[in-house]
Amino acid sequence: MKLVKENIHYLLLLSSVFFLWNPSKFGVDDGYFYPQIAYNIVNHGFMGFNDLYLTNGFHPLWMLFCVIAEGINFLGKGLLIYILWFFQVIFIVLGYRLFEKTMFKDSGIGKVLSLAAYCLLFFSLGTLYLTEAHLVFFTIALLLYFLCKKYTNDFIFGFICSLVFLGRLDHIFIIIPLGFFYWKERAWSFTSILKILLGFLFLTGPYLLSNLYLFGDIVPISGKIKSSFPVMKFDPPFGFIPNVCIVLGCLYLLFLTFAKNVSYRWIKILYVVGSFMHLFYNLFFQAQIGQWYFVSQYIFFGIFIYDLAEKIQFRIVKKAVPYIAFSVVLILFVCLVGGLKLTTNLSLAYNVFNSESKFEKKPKELLQGLAEDLVHVIPKESRIYVYDFPGRFAYYSDFNFVPADALVANPVFFNEINSFRFKDYLQKNKIHYLLLPTHISPKRKSVDFMGVEVKRSENKENVFYFKNTMSKKIVDSMDENDLIKVKAYLNPGKSWQPFYDSVTVYKLKINK
Repeated sequence: MKLVKENIHYLLLLSSVFFLWNPSKFGVDDGYFYPQIAYNIVNHGFMGFNDLYLTNGFHPLWMLFCVIAEGINFLGKGLLIYILWFFQVIFIVLGYRLFEKTMFKDSGIGKVLSLAAYCLLFFSLGTLYLTEAHLVFFTIALLLYFLCKKYTNDFIFGFICSLVFLGRLDHIFIIIPLGFFYWKERAWSFTSILKILLGFLFLTGPYLLSNLYLFGDIVPISGKIKSSFPVMKFDPPFGFIPNVCIVLGCLYLLFLTFAKNVSYRWIKILYVVGSFMHLFYNLFFQAQIGQWYFVSQYIFFGIFIYDLAEKIQFRIVKKAVPYIAFSVVLILFVCLVGGLKLTTNLSLAYNVFNSESKFEKKPKELLQGLAEDLVHVIPKESRIYVYDFPGRFAYYSDFNFVPADALVANPVFFNEINSFRFKDYLQKNKIHYLLLPTHISPKRKSVDFMGVEVKRSENKENVFYFKNTMSKKIVDSMDENDLIKVKAYLNPGKSWQPFYDSVTVYKLKINK
């Protein structure tokens, strides 16, 4: 019975298996950028999302593991995301084990509650699969483990900080307060800081220099597009997830300020402070942020849950039988959410805490179905300019998709769309097909995406405005007279984008 009680919480990891039954229902579109680029690196020797543009629009450490996964992949492209799923489960297990050796050391209800929270966020809800999130969880856990154990190897500390940074570049804000804490413990030694910097630059130095050499800037293209720094944008309310992060972060700081005998108290305070710095940078200087931007906050959720549970001391579940029963209920709940994600269009942001879309049963993934049908509509190896969801479309079809948002392009793309009429740009690069939204909701006159805006004209035809996502300016427009309709589909992203009813494949009219 003791053995069961000490290990039953690991059964929460069963919630990850739902991904295996239908990966396209779980992986977010940005996550599919990674296996697509990794596939091209290993099989075509080209670091690009498509065959047009070399790119650095990704976080490098997770891309390294994606390349490793593709390197050991022996059954074609379809197996790659299952290997990545396995990596991601391992990263959560390893990260959680590091927490168990330090912050979650005492056995109790806090353990099962914290792991349930992590499994719900990283597995069951399905909004983080294929992104860098699980690797980031491990790198942050490793950094906190190093500090909690009071290790004093300066070079190794700097190296671990570089792993956190390369796992997700904006986590530099987490590193800063924790770095000062470590340096203070080293008695403010300048020799120490030199060693830390050497450890940090061992991997980050070559990465930043390669960005500068290949792309003309140390900041990757996706970061340049999404960041408005130093110009602040202020547009509250921030949304359900950021608001929850702010409230729970403030509550945790209050808890850490007034609660007595909390282990590793200053490390936790500084981590939450760094996480707040990271959060507010994203809210005030970043655009189009997704749930994978909040991993640093998700981590302190679990730590807060553990500390709160240990402080309250749930005596009713101290004995083995009630504890096991409580754990089983949590396991069933977390797995139930995973099952709902598999069979419905469950979304916290759109139909649980919002009414933008209707909660309904959807056993099939429409984005994958559309991508797979394109092989019957468009000639093989065509290039397709796409308004959104390029990751899934490219992964499940093998076409060369050119995303309108340009997050996986490079400066050449922006130079060309600024220099040519957009139709000429398409012709020059042999992009003969476009996939664009149509049948805009009668309640709206237009639908706006990062790289494309669609408006209805007076004769009810669509006019497409194409944007330079770096400058945030419209560079040109085309109406449907410039295009040939090939095939229309029901909107495959209706759960998240309910304001248009269909998407249409167009063929460009070629000038002779």
